[in-house]
Amino acid sequence: MQEIATNVFLLDDYRGVVPGMIVRKEGTVLVDSPPCPQDSRLWRARCRNLGDSLNMMLVYLDAHADRTLGARMLEVPVVAHEHTMQVFRNRAAIFRVQGSPRGEAWERCAQISNMRWAPPQMGITHRLEVYWDEAPVIIEHHPGPHPGALWVVLPDQQVIFVGDAVTVHQPPFLAHADLPLWLETVDLLLAPDYRDFLIVSGRDGLVPASALHHMRAFLETAHRQIEALAARKAAPENAAALAPALLEMWDFDRTREPDLAGFYLARLRQGLQRYFAAHYAARSGRHKTQRMD
Repeated sequence: MQEIATNVFLLDDYRGVVPGMIVRKEGTVLVDSPPCPQDSRLWRARCRNLGDSLNMMLVYLDAHADRTLGARMLEVPVVAHEHTMQVFRNRAAIFRVQGSPRGEAWERCAQISNMRWAPPQMGITHRLEVYWDEAPVIIEHHPGPHPGALWVVLPDQQVIFVGDAVTVHQPPFLAHADLPLWLETVDLLLAPDYRDFLIVSGRDGLVPASALHHMRAFLETAHRQIEALAARKAAPENAAALAPALLEMWDFDRTREPDLAGFYLARLRQGLQRYFAAHYAARSGRHKTQRMD
């Protein structure tokens, strides 16, 4: 457990997601949850030891399974964006493993199948301020990586949890993205208003300034290459073929796990193909599809 500001904690030793905890006088705000059940149970115990176990709420920074699958173990009310609530309305009540690998963290959890989701109880459209202390915990909508993407902002302590808006040592998930909006989101983080903030990535923890510039360069490169494919009326499968070169933009420890490169490559291939199908299929004479999961 790392205390990055007074009573603001994150824990970056769980697989796939870096959850956060904000302890206030009258309650505790949890940010995301690890996907693996055993990690979620440990997270719950740590949260109850440090925070107010009687007055807790959990914020889903988006609908991704990695940050929502293990939340039932926490047994607390959940807040999310309205789009995320709609995703849950369209999901089956029980999660079942299916389909080809997507490079998602839950794929590496043991005994992950047949888990029940924890749907959000409260939805927001733009902004929510939680006053469990003199200073608010602000929950804001910032789409780009996902239509329901949220930030949790602590203006008094200059801390901001940005979910998947920025990754540091791994490629991002692209399937549900809007790349032009995502670029605007990264530009906002690069603006003077957030210059002195501690920025917390939902995948990698604290974000150095250099990672913001790298993230922007990656998104700009991916968008430019996808646009070029669309101009040629290419198929979604052609977008997946961009993945190997785009993966080369990322610096990660290839010795840490035997197939980490293959894991991230599957993430990019699947994300690029689904992104292209959702945004450009109509241009290439193919049926445009929208998926909420």
